[in-house]
Amino acid sequence: MSTASDTRDCILTVARKIFALNGYSGASMESIVKGTGLSKGAIYWHFKGKRDLFRAVLEKETEAILGNLIPDTSDLKGSGAMEYFIHWGEQYLEMVAADRELKLIWLSLFLESQRGGDEGRELSVMVREILENVHSSIHPMLAEIFPQIRDGMGDMPLDHLINIADFFFDALIMNLGVRVDLEDAKKYWRFTITRLVEGGKNYVS
Repeated sequence: MSTASDTRDCILTVARKIFALNGYSGASMESIVKGTGLSKGAIYWHFKGKRDLFRAVLEKETEAILGNLIPDTSDLKGSGAMEYFIHWGEQYLEMVAADRELKLIWLSLFLESQRGGDEGRELSVMVREILENVHSSIHPMLAEIFPQIRDGMGDMPLDHLINIADFFFDALIMNLGVRVDLEDAKKYWRFTITRLVEGGKNYVS
């Protein structure tokens, strides 16, 4: 006998696929109802509407990111904070390469937030809130495991360094399988994070 939690998970699984393949604008509650085999009332008992359901899908994805990202003491005792963080990025790139829906969800997130109109603006605000929540969770963790950059580097505060890493990682995900393969993406990630944390010679003359 399925529980309310099982039903909610089923809805999220179907919604994830439909949002990934059709984007937020192209997805409909009717298609999600049909995909789950549940009644419309059962869907709306768990979620107020499409935006609420999309938020739940995104929040589940970010929970998975944070769950895999935040280390425990044993993670940092082995190869150290730098290798742990690089390895996390490489693992997530592997996940995106193996999970087409995951990649499409994040591409859809950026696309839909640029569409404009009332719905586009509301969606953009929602996406920004979710990303800021992730950022606020990552900031203290990075400050703890990388004390050498806790106060930033030069005139670049830690928040900005995190943004640089975040923007670069987003770009890798967007180009994965298009302009860059998985192994090169890992190589670029390792180079960029090492440079951000440890610094190095200036390549600009």
